[in-house]
Amino acid sequence: MRRIFLIATTTLAIAATLGCAAAQDRPIRDAIKERRAARAAAPAAPSSVAGMQLVEMSFQGRPRSYYVYVPRGAQGRGGLSAVMVLHGGQGSGEGIASTTGMTSAADQVGFVALFPNSDGKQWNDGRASTRSNIDDVGFLRAVIADASARFGVDSSRVFASGLSNGGLMTQRLACDAAGSFRAFGVVVANMPADLRASCSPARPVPMMFFNGTADNLMPYAGGEIKSLKALGMGAGGEVLSYEQTKAFWAGVDGCGGSTGQVAVPDRAKDGTEVSVEQFRSCSGGAELTFYTVEGGGHTWPGSAGGRSRMSGAVTQDISATSELVRFFGRYGL
Repeated sequence: MRRIFLIATTTLAIAATLGCAAAQDRPIRDAIKERRAARAAAPAAPSSVAGMQLVEMSFQGRPRSYYVYVPRGAQGRGGLSAVMVLHGGQGSGEGIASTTGMTSAADQVGFVALFPNSDGKQWNDGRASTRSNIDDVGFLRAVIADASARFGVDSSRVFASGLSNGGLMTQRLACDAAGSFRAFGVVVANMPADLRASCSPARPVPMMFFNGTADNLMPYAGGEIKSLKALGMGAGGEVLSYEQTKAFWAGVDGCGGSTGQVAVPDRAKDGTEVSVEQFRSCSGGAELTFYTVEGGGHTWPGSAGGRSRMSGAVTQDISATSELVRFFGRYGL
């Protein structure tokens, strides 16, 4: 009996000791759990990698991606402004980065450059001919959020621009996501006719446009966008004329009179002539600037390369990249 009593007493002592140890360990385990939860909830530290990178992500249950360029000297920092550039139909983020030279501007000024990829051949830009269940407005907002977490982008200092189909999509962003971008830049794209009735920005939107009078794809006078169906290129659809596009956005922004067309010095002597028209007395401090390239084609002004049969002439009298960066600078770039 004495032996049984000793065994029972020892067992109870061990159990009590283990219970005390478990009680002592519980706060440690809880602290570890809390620390892990805090790390998961905290924003990621900005990437320490500079240069061009491809970022793959998921949106609407589909794989999506974008290229990002972090300027040298800015890696690991937060609070960086960003310029988003949208490629044209059948293009890519990598291609529009090369065409525009926006990465060089990013190095000079110190902003992050974002080059998203569409999900397929065209952005869902508001034309009936590109309409789909792909929420590109939501995706581009998600790119901002992702770049904010990964690369230290200040989500309140992001600017949107685009070429052709990307320029049409930029106008849709101005209509549907004015609160996500400070200002907008549109190259060789008029206002989609199908988007006009539903476009109601949440605030006056500062915008800069560039269009060529000899554009073989985006009709300067409005009407049907040309598509090369035999080659599987283009989505067609109808756009307003450039003059109607000016009037539309001036009305949306509550602008007064314009400066009228002012000639830009013809420095390049490349067969193109450039003029600019500005609306400065708009609501909320917004400004509208419209560049007209006489003889200009379906091209990014100031980009490398000369005249081609399909795209037409590239003016060298101005650089769309430089003008956009200067314009965005007035709104906090």
